[in-house]
Amino acid sequence: MPNIQYSMVVLFVEDIDKSKKFYQDLFSLEIEHDFGENVSFKNAFCLWQKKRADEIIFKSQRGGTSNTNKNVELYFESEEMEVVWEKIQKSSVEIIHGLKEEPWGQRTLRFFDPDHFIVEVAEPLDHVVIRMAKAGASEAEISHKTQLSPQKVRDLLKEAN
Repeated sequence: MPNIQYSMVVLFVEDIDKSKKFYQDLFSLEIEHDFGENVSFKNAFCLWQKKRADEIIFKSQRGGTSNTNKNVELYFESEEMEVVWEKIQKSSVEIIHGLKEEPWGQRTLRFFDPDHFIVEVAEPLDHVVIRMAKAGASEAEISHKTQLSPQKVRDLLKEAN
């Protein structure tokens, strides 16, 4: 059985800047990562620009638009992506997309739960950084691809050693 850890809820929003300001002003949430169209708050949840989420999640299978009115994604992480993918393939869930590498280097897969909420399983970002380094990518290349700061990449690589 693969080790899959719950990580956070992802809200798909129409205006990322407006939503980011709302949650920062109202709840004083601290931003952990701000990738422009995707913002994660420390120990909370993530915001994703809905239009970009539709492009990433549904483009290849559904022409760029979702057939669901759900604006929530449950996000899980696992370092055992191949094992998780094998398990999902053997189940009866409706698959959105199989195991793929996202533009920022993270491997993901997505499917629907019984109520048609989106469920994502992805490799942790620290695992992405380590995998890319083992493949020979420089710290600068990893930082550019993952959109993590050069310092964050260095810190993750130090922690791994």
